[in-house]
Amino acid sequence: MAARSRGITELVQLRALAYFGVRSSAAVAGSPMLAAMACALTPLGRRTVIDDSPEAISSFLRPRPVRELPGAGGKTAALLGEYGLHTVGDVTDVPQHTLQRLLGARAGRALHEHAQGHDTTVVDPTPAPAPAPAPAPAPASLSTEHRFPRDELDPASTGAPCSPSPTTSVPASAPPPRSPPA
Repeated sequence: MAARSRGITELVQLRALAYFGVRSSAAVAGSPMLAAMACALTPLGRRTVIDDSPEAISSFLRPRPVRELPGAGGKTAALLGEYGLHTVGDVTDVPQHTLQRLLGARAGRALHEHAQGHDTTVVDPTPAPAPAPAPAPAPASLSTEHRFPRDELDPASTGAPCSPSPTTSVPASAPPPRSPPA
């Protein structure tokens, strides 16, 4: 498997570079979880192949930090760290029921399985049909602009009579404003 997989990944990387001018990293493993984890650690232009042997899987996983496992985010890693479980190897060495008591039945079981390199994700080799185009999302905001030919706030430019604004104080001794002659 290793020689053939290495050849296929090399071909894919060369084609990506030739057609699109993009350097890529690639990884091959017995499960999508292991391949994704390995690819995330592989530098651009390189490839990683993890053999199917339990020893190869264990040597790859054991030194990794717990947060790199699928389903183990920051909170889970912090909780496990409080109990001295910092690496995948630490999690592998703990009995499954202990993880289930800490994380819950489903999460503890899944994390224990992932720590041992077991992944139940099924890879379907048939291409997925093209998705129907999604309707355009409603805009988050909408704006418009209108320019006035003159300054609408300047009484001199509009020709409108100037009336005192509500914030302007008028002395009580001032005569009342005159009405324009009719």
